Amino acid sequence: MTEPAPDDARAVRLRWIARAVVAAIGLWFLAEGIAGVWGGAGLVVLAVVVVALAVGALSLTRRGR
Repeated sequence: MTEPAPDDARAVRLRWIARAVVAAIGLWFLAEGIAGVWGGAGLVVLAVVVVALAVGALSLTRRGR
């Protein structure tokens, strides 16, 4: 396998940004669904989404090392 070209670093970075956006949208819909089913879950759902995003971000940064 050949070494990636310098332009590939930008493509990799954009790919990770796109994945993060898709994950955030998915978590948003999940949170909205939970809030719709469980009416009093506003703060709980927000906390779960924030924790999930933080864990995902840490996982992505560790994977990049």
